[in-house]
Amino acid sequence: MLFMHLPISFIVSLLLGFLALSTAVCANDDIDAVINKMQSPSYDCPNSELFPELQAILASDSLTAQQRFALNAAKGQFLICQGDYANALTLLKDIVAQNDIDKGSYAYASAIHQIGFVYDAQENPARCSYYSKAQKLSSPELHSDVFTSASLGLITYCSESMDVGERLGKMFSVLERYSDVGSPGELAHIHNSIGLLYGSLGQHSLAAEQYLKAHEMGLQVYEGSNKLSILISAIVSLLGSGQTDEAYKRIAEYGMLNQEIDTPLTNYLYQYSLSFYYRKTQDYDNLASTLPDLKQAVTAISSSFGMLIYKWHEAEVCLQQGDLVCVQRYLDSIENTDNFIPANFITNLDYLSFNLAMHLALGDIDKARVANQVFSKEAEKKRVRQQDSARVLSAANLYNKIYYLESEIEAAEQRRNNMLMVIAAIIIILTGAAAYVLRKKFLAAKAIDPVTQLLNAETAIGRMDKLAAPKAERAIAIAIFEISNLREITRRMGSTKADSVLRQIAQTLQNTTRGNDILGRFGTEQFILCLHNIEERSARAFFERVQTALDNTFDGHDELSDSGVESNMSIFIAHEKITSLNDILDEMVLSIGMSTQKR
Repeated sequence: MLFMHLPISFIVSLLLGFLALSTAVCANDDIDAVINKMQSPSYDCPNSELFPELQAILASDSLTAQQRFALNAAKGQFLICQGDYANALTLLKDIVAQNDIDKGSYAYASAIHQIGFVYDAQENPARCSYYSKAQKLSSPELHSDVFTSASLGLITYCSESMDVGERLGKMFSVLERYSDVGSPGELAHIHNSIGLLYGSLGQHSLAAEQYLKAHEMGLQVYEGSNKLSILISAIVSLLGSGQTDEAYKRIAEYGMLNQEIDTPLTNYLYQYSLSFYYRKTQDYDNLASTLPDLKQAVTAISSSFGMLIYKWHEAEVCLQQGDLVCVQRYLDSIENTDNFIPANFITNLDYLSFNLAMHLALGDIDKARVANQVFSKEAEKKRVRQQDSARVLSAANLYNKIYYLESEIEAAEQRRNNMLMVIAAIIIILTGAAAYVLRKKFLAAKAIDPVTQLLNAETAIGRMDKLAAPKAERAIAIAIFEISNLREITRRMGSTKADSVLRQIAQTLQNTTRGNDILGRFGTEQFILCLHNIEERSARAFFERVQTALDNTFDGHDELSDSGVESNMSIFIAHEKITSLNDILDEMVLSIGMSTQKR
């Protein structure tokens, strides 16, 4: 054997060297395990209880440069989640400036993204360059959480010059990419970003729905205060869209979750949301009772914005109680009583309305007039922004796509959990779907007029009878069109073409109406059209356009060169849920008959 010819001292040295190497390998393996434990996805916070262990390991002299870098990158995320943005930024910028590190590693991509996040929290435009760099350092396959977070940051905060539809399309593509394989945390992050976009469009109801989806997904994976971060956004959006009952239910949920989390910031947000709810619902007695707790919570986090909220709500209570001395003291406290408005509230219609009410209560007509002008200008600005049809249409389009993708996500989760169960489920679903389609076709055939292929009278009336009450300042509008010269048209076109004449008239109506309108054949010579949730003026104009198109149905036909369709129309408008529909339709038909006799 080889060892038999070597000095014993050399053999001992060799064995000691192997032992040292083995120990170093084991130690490195232990450090790498710690690094994996300390790292959290870019959209989540690490377990705060691990921070002392991280600090202790960083004090070791046996770390390699890359190990120390990875642990410091993880430390940056700890600091960010603690709200210590200044120290996090200093640490992260120092470590990424090093030369002896692996710039293809997860730690490096994460550190670059974290710098972008800190700049984001500070609303510093430099965030965009770091988000862009983090996106380039990652991909859906490599460091996917960093790629997702950076992509969403770029779309949400760095695409203001981009068309809204394009921004929404990019957001949709991110959701589509992760719909089958994304974790609950990733999907929660994406839905939260979609909520932010909806909120920027003024679509608070849609934003709240996305926040709540993100919250439910996040509860599966998030720890600590992260369980509450999205829920508070949902509560604010629910209150902004007038869904006060649902908002109060979610505030109660927030309070329950916060019992075990109980940080100064989460306590403040709870008190803030509660006072916000009471102010929105004009429950000033309860608002007054929450003010001491709100002040204590604001003091605990030393928040200047929170103190502005507290003073506003305190002054609201004073105004409602008729304490004008307190109201004047509030105006004095904001330094300038000449219609001064804190910068944080300059676009807040609730505050602008309160500002106007204060000056009116104090009898200062000149300042009230200025305050009214400020309120009116901001209200008009918001109205124009929300009426941007392209934005609303894009939002609605994205909403439909998201709904479709959610069903795909559920199917993907089932496939991952148990392939055999999915196959069995698919068989059951296909069987049920086939039965459903056959039944649907059968019912559809019964609902359709065989000649015109429009809804028959019974089906059209049944659908109108089920319409809910229209929204505020909207209406349900019904029109009946009667073709008074249908027999003359049929005679001149040829008696064998009677069905063709009716089909052409029906086609004209279909071409001029929308997919969600209720359109049907009401009688031999009559057609009915119902519009839901529409402004009355718009409805009347729409019906006139339909009648004009109807009268021009056979333009260009030689047989009818000297005359066309002659139609009579009767209109009914309701601003509430329709009752006694059959009586209303009878009166409309009678009205058409009287109109025909006069002619």
